[in-house]
Amino acid sequence: MFKKYIFILVFTLCFPMFFLNQETEAESVPNSPETAYGPGGVHADINLTAEELEFLNQHPVIRVGNEDDWPPFDFSRHGEPQGYAIEHLELLGQRLGISFEYINGYTWAELLELFQNDEIDLLPSLWYSDERAEYMLFTEPFLVSPYVIVTHRSDETINDFDDLTEKTVAVAKGYVQESVLKEHYPQIKQYQVNNVLEGLRAVSYGHADAYIGYHGSVAYLMATNFLYDLKIVGETRVPELGPQGLYISVRKDMAPLRDIMQKAMDSLPENEKIRLGEKWFSIENQTRSNFTAQEIQFLLDNPVLTISNMKHWAPFNFYEGGQARGFVVDYMKLLAQNMGIEIEFISGPAWNEFLRMLQDGELDIIGDIVQTEKRKENILFTEPYFNVFSGIVVRRDEGLQVSELDDLRGKTVAVPKNFYYQEILEQHFPEIIILPLENPLQCLNAVSSGRADAALSEKPVFDYLIDRHLLMNLESIPLLESDILGSTPITIGVSKNQEVLHGILQKAMDAVSREEINTLRNKWFRRVEEDRDVLLDLSPAEMQYLKDKESIRVCVNPSWRPFEEIRADGRYEGMVAGIMEMLEKRMGLPLEIQYAASRDQSHEMFVQKECDMLSAAQGAGFDQDSMLLSKPYLESLTVLVSRDQHTYIPDLNSIVWDKLAVVSGEPVKQFIETNYPEIDTVVFDSLDQALRGVSDRDADIAIGSMHLVSSKIHEMGLYDLKIAGQTPYKEFFRVGVDPDQPELLSIIDKAIDDLSPQEINSVVRQWISIRYEQGIDYSLVWQIGLGAAFILSLFLYWNRKLYWLNQKIADAHEDLAAKTQELEKLSITDSLTGTYNRMKIERILDNEILRVKRSKEPLSMILLDIDNFKKVNDEFGHQAGDMVLQKMASLLQDNIRRTDSLGRWGGEEFMVVCPHTEHKGAWSLAEKLRLKIMCADFGEVGRITGSFGVSQFVAGESEDSFLRRADDALYQAKNGGRNRTIIKLKKK
Repeated sequence: MFKKYIFILVFTLCFPMFFLNQETEAESVPNSPETAYGPGGVHADINLTAEELEFLNQHPVIRVGNEDDWPPFDFSRHGEPQGYAIEHLELLGQRLGISFEYINGYTWAELLELFQNDEIDLLPSLWYSDERAEYMLFTEPFLVSPYVIVTHRSDETINDFDDLTEKTVAVAKGYVQESVLKEHYPQIKQYQVNNVLEGLRAVSYGHADAYIGYHGSVAYLMATNFLYDLKIVGETRVPELGPQGLYISVRKDMAPLRDIMQKAMDSLPENEKIRLGEKWFSIENQTRSNFTAQEIQFLLDNPVLTISNMKHWAPFNFYEGGQARGFVVDYMKLLAQNMGIEIEFISGPAWNEFLRMLQDGELDIIGDIVQTEKRKENILFTEPYFNVFSGIVVRRDEGLQVSELDDLRGKTVAVPKNFYYQEILEQHFPEIIILPLENPLQCLNAVSSGRADAALSEKPVFDYLIDRHLLMNLESIPLLESDILGSTPITIGVSKNQEVLHGILQKAMDAVSREEINTLRNKWFRRVEEDRDVLLDLSPAEMQYLKDKESIRVCVNPSWRPFEEIRADGRYEGMVAGIMEMLEKRMGLPLEIQYAASRDQSHEMFVQKECDMLSAAQGAGFDQDSMLLSKPYLESLTVLVSRDQHTYIPDLNSIVWDKLAVVSGEPVKQFIETNYPEIDTVVFDSLDQALRGVSDRDADIAIGSMHLVSSKIHEMGLYDLKIAGQTPYKEFFRVGVDPDQPELLSIIDKAIDDLSPQEINSVVRQWISIRYEQGIDYSLVWQIGLGAAFILSLFLYWNRKLYWLNQKIADAHEDLAAKTQELEKLSITDSLTGTYNRMKIERILDNEILRVKRSKEPLSMILLDIDNFKKVNDEFGHQAGDMVLQKMASLLQDNIRRTDSLGRWGGEEFMVVCPHTEHKGAWSLAEKLRLKIMCADFGEVGRITGSFGVSQFVAGESEDSFLRRADDALYQAKNGGRNRTIIKLKKK
């Protein structure tokens, strides 16, 4: 008994030190039209056959080809799919309860080849042709648009198609216009280009008299690329180039998918189609910033602008999860859209370093800066675009009464170094002892540790950081308005000599609508109000339903943490429980939890109508035909878990040589077996066993829900495991409703619509960061309370000291982890070119050969050498040679596919490893790279060419043999006159 007392005493004293704060953001679930969802999460308006439902069950993720350069229909930005056709497809997927894996980084011809090889299931937007109909099935067209004629604004000689006779028309290679003009209108001269944008620019620059193109694409590119000197004179109105429809196509061996997509298209509400059209096709009619010719030229000369990104100024401007985030970041992205440029956020430097970089021309824009007299000497400021009020932070236990800056005279106050607060205190409050620190978070830590009496900065920033970092011993106090420091206007700053950029930014800011600003404010500053009483917009039938009900009976899973569980004391807790509580408040009717011993029993109670609804009708084992399904209220990514030593896993194709632990009966198991049969799976009865199997080396990788995995790793103490990658498979959480109560479903859908992402995020963070503890016998604690109080006084000093030592150790670990990551990157990166070094590219090649031996898929390699590189060094010096290598590496990296790997093989030689690629595809890629190099400008060095050697791996051969053939091919290319591509295959 004495040992039990001691355990509880020590646990009570040390409990705060056991909390582990690991925050995970919940992704917001897009809203869908307000109506019921039926079996399998399919919208009730879509009547699918049993065969079609089974098809969706077998194919929860559809592989989709995504073009890189066909805006506004189907294109990608930094690998993210965008466009009318993509959003159209996502709407259909949401109504069908399926998700999509997008495959991009390929040319259109390569996407068609992947489609024919069954590596892509669906193409979201293309034209019908008899040739394509031989190997694909088409839906009905979802959009019809005419071909139009584009000319220069100053050209009055072309008004219709007949006027093009003897004129020069720009045509894109491989497009239908090329063959039509050649076959039916030989009197029209052709000027060949590679894509739509090049065709429009050919007319703008006077190389061609006109361009014929698809209306939506032409209008979009004219507006977004400042081609204001062009005009659309009208439609072509000839039979061969009449209005053309856009279709969705699927593989012929997936015939049910064609009918499924058509039914989803037929069910799409008209208002959704109108919204898509207004978003993507009205851009040429929108009011755009009225830039001068000088400003347009500046934007053309500077297509990418750099912007400061603070590390710890949330929720305005901060760095998290490897990317810039915050209100300011999103606002600057809006401005970039108005200016038609790309922006690059520079993260890491301290505030004073950003100021220096701006003055020295190393940074284009500071997106959030306060105008002061001192700064006006070197910086031009825009008009303010938002105001922020200041706050003071003190320790709760100090009893310091503060409401204005005068109350801090004689005190030590921490402020962010070189922020305007430091300037104000130095000028107006010399009695205050200033402690300048690198960022607001350090200021809070200084107050929390007793190093400073108070901290001064923006109150919203302090509030966010206190909540995020659990600094519960601190209190944030709003600062009263005064003549010296009131509501602070935030502006955008540029260097004093950047007057043109300053004018552009102001015009772009003026073009931002009030609705866009409100959207950003709601996203970043909408607070979670626990006592919020939301009146849903209910119909008379829905209001009568609630009036007739005293409560709503809910069946739950009693042991499914962190999602939901019923604790030993009867409390219902977890992520789902938190969201159910929010729905309860919105409906104004209590939820009555129905207790069950197991998940299966809970489901049986629902079937027997002992419950009105299921809290989470998700996962294996539920007969979703027996219920109505709500809109999704939460989605969970499926992630890959490995031991610490395993490298990052980019996709499922890269683990074909690993053993994957899957859980019996889970839907993701069937997904893996159907779509990735080459992966070697090991089946376990539960996720606990699967994770333990990875830790014990019975498997290499486990797969499971991100939220569940995060909780299990900490609960089981498996700290040798980590999340190493994610998959395209997602799990959607929905409420299951009694089919006899459709009014309840409608009410729940409306309540889900009213949930904000911030509210859902707060619940998810709470439960992901908790380490579950066993219950405590509180009567026993009271019995030893007096003894504990005495021992507590002895421990208090050392406990406080240990806490701050642990804080320092944690900081040191964080620094060490960052340095380790940096060293790891340096160890695999070529210091001059930034590509992989020889050691890393060899390792990639080794792994790909192992994968090929298991999967029997093709693998090819490209070796390339810069022609006459020694001459460059001899004539222009080694610095010029280094410049050529760097630009060459950048050019290659920008033009290879996402699945390819580039490394510096040595000297002026580079290697490209091409997985899933036969020699013909590798040859096409090599030719593309060769032409890109030949057309590139290398500054004072002038034009450069390259020689290429290509080989394909053959089963049974050695890596040396594979390499030798590529090297021999490269040697032949150089000896054959250089600037050419040679393939060398293994003789049969």
